[in-house]
Amino acid sequence: MKKWLLIFISLISAKTAIAFVLFKNEDGEPLRWHLDDLNPLVHTDVVNRKTKAIKFHLSRDGWSEKNFENELNSIRSAAAQWEAVPETVLKFEEGNLLEPGVDINGNDNQNVIYWVKEATPNGAVLVNNERTDISGALAVTFPTYFDDHTIVEADMVFNGVTQRWFTDYTNTFSNDNLVEAIALHEFGHFIGLQHSPLGAASMFSRTVSGVSVSAGLTLDEVAAVQSVYGIKNAEEQFGGIVGSVTLDGVKVFGAVVIAENKHGNIVQSTVTDKNGNYELLSLPLNQYHLRVSPLHSPQAIQPLVRDIDISMEYKGANINFQPTKYKSTTVASQKNTETNFTIRRGSPSFYINAIRPATKKNNLYELSFGPFGIKRKNEKQLIGVYSPNLPSNSATLRITGDGIVYGITTFEANVFEGFNLITVEITLEKNIVPGVRSLYVEKGNERSYVNGFIEILPNTEDFDFDGLNDSWQRKNFPVFASKLSRASADPDADGYSNQDEYLTEKDPNDIDSYPTLQIKSITVDSSGTTIQWNSIPGKNYQVWRKKNVGLSEWIKIKEPHTAQRSFMFFVDTSERKELQFYRVQALP
Repeated sequence: MKKWLLIFISLISAKTAIAFVLFKNEDGEPLRWHLDDLNPLVHTDVVNRKTKAIKFHLSRDGWSEKNFENELNSIRSAAAQWEAVPETVLKFEEGNLLEPGVDINGNDNQNVIYWVKEATPNGAVLVNNERTDISGALAVTFPTYFDDHTIVEADMVFNGVTQRWFTDYTNTFSNDNLVEAIALHEFGHFIGLQHSPLGAASMFSRTVSGVSVSAGLTLDEVAAVQSVYGIKNAEEQFGGIVGSVTLDGVKVFGAVVIAENKHGNIVQSTVTDKNGNYELLSLPLNQYHLRVSPLHSPQAIQPLVRDIDISMEYKGANINFQPTKYKSTTVASQKNTETNFTIRRGSPSFYINAIRPATKKNNLYELSFGPFGIKRKNEKQLIGVYSPNLPSNSATLRITGDGIVYGITTFEANVFEGFNLITVEITLEKNIVPGVRSLYVEKGNERSYVNGFIEILPNTEDFDFDGLNDSWQRKNFPVFASKLSRASADPDADGYSNQDEYLTEKDPNDIDSYPTLQIKSITVDSSGTTIQWNSIPGKNYQVWRKKNVGLSEWIKIKEPHTAQRSFMFFVDTSERKELQFYRVQALP
């Protein structure tokens, strides 16, 4: 069977300082690791046949001499986030650390991850036996695959020559590249995904420097993993939407299809293939609102999203059409609901090709070409969009979805050379649902979108989907999304899970630091005996009693009760007069 080598490149975002898209062969098979049905030609050091986990090897030197351990842990955390996606068979495990000096090699039966740290005399940053120059890239992933699109090996290289790197997620001032975010993107390629048309997606083609919304997977990327690597017994939880996009009776190539929930958050997006068809798969059972828009305006000289940003296969995508209105579609279990779109030729007379991120300062003008996040603070903020031909009056700037109160709109010409600006005051309501949304400008019957470039941020982050606050896990574990850091794990073997220790502010790595159970009070009145104790929300407790502490047996009172808060009350209605001894048991 013939092997092929594919190159996925992560580009540098311009700095002022598909659902998901799959790579398919002619038979419609996506590029993927076949973990549930292992190909015998895949080496055991590439995929562990017992655990069915993809094995990767890190070069032990990282990027820097002083911070290499954190750099390697950031890569491990990125892999762990993909593995943490619920209802999938995707697993990773780490092999032996490699000595410095490794290179891209699609035939060495190893998945290698490393930093290249030397350039040639003419400044080229060469890898892959000096056949590939990655000077203009942040990182590059090289999957090797068979004709049937089975990945048989993959290597990943970070540019350590022309790029600078950091690992501290709490450092919001750095303009270097966050290892975790770039590695998260590269692991997406590592498992077969192409670039996303959504600006805030980890799989967007250009990554903003520093800590940004590209850290953490979107619903779009979660769906991608569930679609390609989903477990079979979870299939009834999902359905799909399929269809085509046509213009004048001809199928449209490269049109963006967006599925939003009732709050205007993007659940999935994709781009139509050369036959004008699209698939939105692994959608939870619900109603969705779909629309179609071009990747960018044909008038834009420097668009935010280009056809080749998805992949070179999308060069020449059709962009000369108007965005559609919404169509509502309900997803049924294990079925693909067909929803087709007919679009109109022509494009709006204006477009968006830069962003003014959220600010509270009227005189702060930032020209950004990347996505941004906005916190739910219930206070007035300003957001804006730029381009050379934005309307100078009578237009509105909006965010898709609900939960937003709009104020004054202002129009300013030539704020930056060649860039007009529309700004609007917004206030996010306290109950607004977090998620990735789009910006659009509307005037009359014309509307122009920039898809997925804004994220309404949650109050706490949970990149590994276990219900714990990531900041607590980052504080207590070197690999915050690892198996040891998960909510159900008990790394110090003290009988209490990480969730228990998180809720009671204990040290999850210290066997002598654990939640204590103590009865705080016992009172007797006409209703019975009331016992109060400190508790862990979600944990079950059993109350026992007996009359003689030394002789009689403990009697169970009623069934176990589940704690709803950090303290519990229990009333023994059968006892009001006689002396009793009580105990409370925390159940596993």
